[in-house]
Amino acid sequence: MDSYATNLLQYIPGVSILEGAIQSVLINILKTGPIPNHLSFVMDGNRRFAKINNLPLKEGHRQGADALARVLDCCFRIGVKNVTTYAFSIENFSRKPEEVDTIFSLLKVKLAMLASENQLCDLHSVRVKIIGNKSYLPEDILSDIEMVEERTKHHDKHVLFIAFPYTSRDDMWYATDKIIEKFNNKEITLDDINQDLFQNNFYYNELSENVDILVRTSGHTRLSDYMLWQCHQDSVIEFPNTLWPNYRFYNTWWTIFKWSYYKTLIIQDSEIMQLKKISQKDVDEKYKREIPKIHPPFASVNKH
Repeated sequence: MDSYATNLLQYIPGVSILEGAIQSVLINILKTGPIPNHLSFVMDGNRRFAKINNLPLKEGHRQGADALARVLDCCFRIGVKNVTTYAFSIENFSRKPEEVDTIFSLLKVKLAMLASENQLCDLHSVRVKIIGNKSYLPEDILSDIEMVEERTKHHDKHVLFIAFPYTSRDDMWYATDKIIEKFNNKEITLDDINQDLFQNNFYYNELSENVDILVRTSGHTRLSDYMLWQCHQDSVIEFPNTLWPNYRFYNTWWTIFKWSYYKTLIIQDSEIMQLKKISQKDVDEKYKREIPKIHPPFASVNKH
């Protein structure tokens, strides 16, 4: 079903109520199993969506912003602790100025809406944190997003990380530069420098764990210099063909369901292996207890 038909359905009486009930049931199903701690999204496909549907480029980005709100609501209702979205790459500054301005304006408006009273951040107790090189941002944009961070800083149930503007190379350089500065200021010694210290000095500032699931929409199978460190271990990476503005509740639910299903199998396998180890240990201990401590008398077959 395309996005146009889906949008029409919401205006049919009773459909939204039925859909809400179905979503609640599906969410309760997921809550019976393991829930990922950290999901990350590369929101790709806004421009292609606009082109395919003969829409202005601005409308493609606007519908992409609406898709973000839907996905976040799904994730936080399910119980995902952290969500990161790739809102703007440092390399995107090479795009036309009017497109850059459009993205900045839409992001500013959408964040302000999500953080306003009784909206998503209040309803789900979500703290917003901008991760990235803020030195690239105009003063008015920087001021507005810092107000959103301040407005939500008291929330402590979930964290929404907005990568804006961001690249992994810049993130790693930022961490390296901070460690050098701390060393020069004699806050740390050479012995303190290790992998954990490096990881704790990223833009995240110790607030998030590694990514459990990374989703890049639109079918492109590349990471585009995004979260290369955070996805290096035990991460599931998916590349659905769905364009980001078409990414909805059920896409998000299905992604988490698959992860939860396979995670459950892994946990069960680990428990079985642990039980086997315990059982073998018990057998060994029992065998040792039943062996006489004194060797029985020797007998000779030659003795008459």
